[in-house]
Amino acid sequence: MNWIHLDGLTLRYEMRGKGAQTLVLLHELGGSLESFDALMAELGDGRRVLRHDLRGAGLSEKPRSSFSFDDHVGDLERLLTALGIDGAVDIAGVAAGAAVAVSFALAHPDRVSSLALCAPALSVDADRVHYLTRRSELCIRSGMRAVAAETLDRSYPPALRRDRDAYLAYLGRFLGNDPVGYAHNNLAFAKVDLLGRLRDISHRCLLLAGAHDLLRPEPQVATLARMIPHADYARIDEAGHLMQVQAPAEMARRLLAFLARPAAQPVLPCVS
Repeated sequence: MNWIHLDGLTLRYEMRGKGAQTLVLLHELGGSLESFDALMAELGDGRRVLRHDLRGAGLSEKPRSSFSFDDHVGDLERLLTALGIDGAVDIAGVAAGAAVAVSFALAHPDRVSSLALCAPALSVDADRVHYLTRRSELCIRSGMRAVAAETLDRSYPPALRRDRDAYLAYLGRFLGNDPVGYAHNNLAFAKVDLLGRLRDISHRCLLLAGAHDLLRPEPQVATLARMIPHADYARIDEAGHLMQVQAPAEMARRLLAFLARPAAQPVLPCVS
């Protein structure tokens, strides 16, 4: 692992693999670059893979003041520049990480080759805003354990905890979050609404839904796929909201097949 010291912010990152093309992985709320450990084992080394802890998460710096998703976009742009990655990158984002991916692609279209949006969380309705606000206040007041059960029952439901070690490892990392950094990321996400800009996405896209996702159910993801001009859609049967942890082999298979397809080849129609 490495740390890079940007102007006013330090981020932890890892770069692995070889090749001309770079795949960027963006983690979910409450996650970290370790969220992709099992996926990394399935991706091979045929391309460079960059993953980092978003500000306020993992072992990246934890600002005490609030920030926005635009700050995450700026962080990624500065990270790519600092690492000398000049060409267009492929980006795979999970849940709220997909919102960062879309926001980055809209702000820097020439820096992106394709997008993979996994259980994409691209907007927040009024009830969810209230929930995120309440969750932020609770974790600051009482710590991460106060919100863990309610949060993971929806993102990592009991039916998907057959691999007990994988679940306990994820739970341990979740409980290790800095409550203030986690709250700031929740409140930043509460202001995200990208639905009106989805038709502006000019890149090839893959949207992946988890069959057991209680937060972004499959019909919602299929609807998003129909709103994006060049979108492919697929379901992962053994996954919920955190498919990179719950079904890493199938997510990797879908992702690698998508990335291997020549850019000029038409995307497949959406399937339900």
